[in-house]
Amino acid sequence: MSLLFYSVIAVIFAFTNQAQEASRIHRDAIVVDGHNDLLMSVMDGENIERRRDTGHSDLVRLREGGVDVQVFSIWVPPAVKHARGYTGYADEEIDSLDTIISRNRYRVEKVTNIVELRECLKQGKLACLYGLEGGHPIGKRLENLYHFFKRGVRYIGLTWNNSTSWATSARDEAAGKKGGLTPFGRKIVHAMDSLGILIDISHLGPTAVRDVLAETRNPVIASHSSCDYLAHHYRNLTDDQLRAIAGNGGVVMINFYPRFIDSSVTKTEMRKLKRYAGEWKTIAKKYANNPDRLVKERKKFLATRYPQVHATLRRVVDHIDHVVLVAGIDHVGIGSDFDGISVAPLGLEDVTHLPELTAELLRRGYSETNIKKILGGNFIRVFSRVCVN
Repeated sequence: MSLLFYSVIAVIFAFTNQAQEASRIHRDAIVVDGHNDLLMSVMDGENIERRRDTGHSDLVRLREGGVDVQVFSIWVPPAVKHARGYTGYADEEIDSLDTIISRNRYRVEKVTNIVELRECLKQGKLACLYGLEGGHPIGKRLENLYHFFKRGVRYIGLTWNNSTSWATSARDEAAGKKGGLTPFGRKIVHAMDSLGILIDISHLGPTAVRDVLAETRNPVIASHSSCDYLAHHYRNLTDDQLRAIAGNGGVVMINFYPRFIDSSVTKTEMRKLKRYAGEWKTIAKKYANNPDRLVKERKKFLATRYPQVHATLRRVVDHIDHVVLVAGIDHVGIGSDFDGISVAPLGLEDVTHLPELTAELLRRGYSETNIKKILGGNFIRVFSRVCVN
């Protein structure tokens, strides 16, 4: 037989061995996804307890993707109308997730501290953490923070795209709004430190991030952010911010949204936005007085009419590489934003493809120890320090 034949066989054997090794590492790791918006689908009446034909995840696919710890985002649309305001809507989301978990105790468990998390993993269940995305349900009432702590919330993003009266968002600071944290915002940070709630700086503006890092005594997380160096966007983190978060002991969890990871996608999206701006405005005008319907119609438009632009799995790992280069291996994780993003990267089309991310890390030469840090070990380190109660 020819040398070429043996060379081909050797290559196939090497790829097979590497795939098996990646599968084993993924299975043995504690895989943590720092941000998932599946509750948006729940609020739309979808059943996430069985496999869905839509979206990026559900309880079945989370297990298939090897996820061990999932942070579920409790996000309140700023335009929503509820009898008890933002706080009431957030409570309704928590009630919904509590009910789902109670029906599925054989496979999932709500956890609020590191002891509960480890016990949950020991039982082979999916550990469910609750994260509040945006501080507007807290409003100007410190007692609301304590309320959400009692309800099991263990991380809070101080803003979403909309600023609160006490913290400025990345979008608003990018538009020229001056701010950061007010004295009340500093009280919120101190109270979160005392209670044992993780501070999430994703969505915060640079001034607000600086203020948080100056005030907190605990490591922070960026639950779903990527690197500005590789894809310029106000939602991404600069190298200086990456270094500051590393100095704080925190973790940056890479977002999968194509516009946050690939600048060429953003440029293409901008051209498309101009083309479809009229239809988008028509939807906004038609449902201006019905915020819930507006969200649904926009999602429908994005899914059926608006051509999607994809980034790739490799680009996601490029961002992981960059955080490792700038901040160090102990300060990076994954925060997919699945079911909150309109389109996922090629190769990470839904949560069942997460093992492919592990395989790509292995191909790039990461050791098993470091892969396990990226997949969840770094988040567990921060969680175990902050969420002890």
